[in-house]
Amino acid sequence: MTKTLLAAAATAIPLVMASSGIAHPLAQPAGWEASGVVEAQDMVLSELELRDALESAGYREIHVLQANGDLYDMSAQKDGRAVLLRADARTRRYSERPAD
Repeated sequence: MTKTLLAAAATAIPLVMASSGIAHPLAQPAGWEASGVVEAQDMVLSELELRDALESAGYREIHVLQANGDLYDMSAQKDGRAVLLRADARTRRYSERPAD
């Protein structure tokens, strides 16, 4: 159990350090329901579901720059400014930073 927690902590560090902001949870896409047996984080969002959830959070013009497993690096617009996003389709969390 300790190894699992340490591995999870080690993988979370780059996500937090890569962003000056806080990782935010994504809302569940419309029509998505988790069964009582499977926790929501056991189900990975598809790219389309991830885009829908980010659009619900106010992002527009979302483009995938790179996908690596469940992690997506994306560019988008929010409130008239360009931003870069790193989103995790498994944990449903994302971070934002300015696209300077």
